[in-house]
Amino acid sequence: MSAGTPCDVLIIGAGASGSLAALVLAEAGLDVVCLEQGSWVGPEDYAHLHADWSWQRRTNWNPDVNKRVHPDDYPVISDSSQILMWNGVGGSTNAYGGIWPRYRPSDFRKGVEHGLQPDWPITYEDLAPFYDLADRLIGVSGLAGDPAMPTRGPCPTRPMPPTKVSRRLADAFDRLDWHWWPVEAAVISEDYDGRPACNGCGLCNGCARGSMCMYSAVVWPRALKDGAELRTGARVLQIETGADGNATGALYVDRHTGQQHFQKARIVILAANGVGTPRLLLASDNLANQSDQVGRNLLHHTLVAGEIWVDEPVDGHTGYIASLISREFAETDVSRGFVNGFNFNCITSVASAGETAAGWFSSGRAPWGRDHHQWFETHFGHGIGIFAIGDDLPNPENRVTLDPERTDSDGISAAMTRYAPGENDKRMMNYMLDRIEDVAKAANAFEYRLQDYRDSDGVYCTPAWHMIGTCRMGADPETSVVNKWAQSWDVPNMFIVDGSILTTGGVVNPTPTVSALALRTAHYIRDNFRDLNGGTKPAEA
Repeated sequence: MSAGTPCDVLIIGAGASGSLAALVLAEAGLDVVCLEQGSWVGPEDYAHLHADWSWQRRTNWNPDVNKRVHPDDYPVISDSSQILMWNGVGGSTNAYGGIWPRYRPSDFRKGVEHGLQPDWPITYEDLAPFYDLADRLIGVSGLAGDPAMPTRGPCPTRPMPPTKVSRRLADAFDRLDWHWWPVEAAVISEDYDGRPACNGCGLCNGCARGSMCMYSAVVWPRALKDGAELRTGARVLQIETGADGNATGALYVDRHTGQQHFQKARIVILAANGVGTPRLLLASDNLANQSDQVGRNLLHHTLVAGEIWVDEPVDGHTGYIASLISREFAETDVSRGFVNGFNFNCITSVASAGETAAGWFSSGRAPWGRDHHQWFETHFGHGIGIFAIGDDLPNPENRVTLDPERTDSDGISAAMTRYAPGENDKRMMNYMLDRIEDVAKAANAFEYRLQDYRDSDGVYCTPAWHMIGTCRMGADPETSVVNKWAQSWDVPNMFIVDGSILTTGGVVNPTPTVSALALRTAHYIRDNFRDLNGGTKPAEA
């Protein structure tokens, strides 16, 4: 298809949500074109296969876009946050850890629970079939029956094998009488759909083997086989609309040739992540923003961490990075001094000697001098990591805007992010740190370091990986950007399927929920394409 020929559906962004939308709609026989400003990532590119892989992880494969400085990236100016995203086919699944927990039913009704967050216009039950579908597509490993979650069917592959780390932590949680469960993961524990089972190599930010679900390797080949067209190196400059208010397509630059093209489309889907989507809408003459909510309510998750060392070797440098999950504190209990809750993601350790000595995510660094070897002998292979991830309250001043001066290489204004945790978030973070200390003591750690991500002046510099909430879903066009089908209130034939539409952050990694939402919206477009092609104005929920 030439750039000037109208397509049925134009998708902007080839990450997790864009790939799933392309798969569903191409399978249905629609003409699908996807524009991706980045490129393909192959197994040979991964840090795993390079002798200097530890250095690669801190430079070329650093998930923070501002530290990586790759030509496929665009600048994101941040006052406090790491910007962890990947521009390319498969998006951030090229560099994520594949932890795969679902939202809980209460995450969808915070307005009813305490009123400091809005309710979603959908429920857990609305999304459950699409969680199941996403799990089957990627081969999620895990164990059904978690008493902290709704009943679900079996995971496609068995839970990852228990490790010395998971056994040590499970014993600690049992001593505390706290919930724990084997983590669900986008990593196959047994051969599945032509992919090899995880071999426990221990370097889990992306996966050269394909055992972890890289959407570029798992979803896109199927979508392309069904007829979807994917154009890489295609940076969208602006979404354009006609006199009737509907989107007509997108102007983009082919970064291989430097030429500009306009791709006409009957329906436009944005899948450019929680920073890229609001940036593009704001750069498109403030499109879809009658509510003034585009870019607002940026959520990162409250996040603190602990690194603990135990006396026995637990081989934390091997195995899948995640070990178990705990939802003991996931629900609101106001006696703790805050609303909302948090989740423990318990992980292994860093996979290299150099990163152990230099400090992984705490101040636990090997000393220089005569004590260096003794320190290393007692710490390498003895380390365990714990993250506590909390549900931060939305704040309209935490937001994505456009930089008035700086641009990317194609002249589009750079994105700016502003984020600071609120008082409720800070109280939660302090409580989370105390609970990590409880786990360290219950595990009989001989040393532990807590990381609260405050600098010497007490200013929070959040490392939380997640960029969500900036074009949120809702039932009221005055306070949200899209309706329950992820359809723009203002531009009837435009949909958003990435993490920007999440109404609340929950206490878990967002990719499973983003994937389920993308599948749900793609099925809706597939089943209602004729009406949507006419630009039907969305009805209020």
